[in-house]
Amino acid sequence: MRIKEIAQGRIIWASANNTYDWAHRYRSSWPCSTLSNKRLFIEQDQNGDLVDLVINNGKGNQELDVHELNAFIEDALKGVKS
Repeated sequence: MRIKEIAQGRIIWASANNTYDWAHRYRSSWPCSTLSNKRLFIEQDQNGDLVDLVINNGKGNQELDVHELNAFIEDALKGVKS
């Protein structure tokens, strides 16, 4: 996973392995995950609002649970200074 701070906010790139590992963590799994095994490109503005989201390079099923996406982003940003 890569996280890049930019002037307008931040960008997060997550591989299919990253989302699979996150959704299947020991004692912290996400049952019935809609995010697991999907590649993500996430762009947020300075307030943390979603600006852009691309799932699997725009191919295949584009649906996912927004609560799960928010939890993934929150976990990805733990330890990142604002």
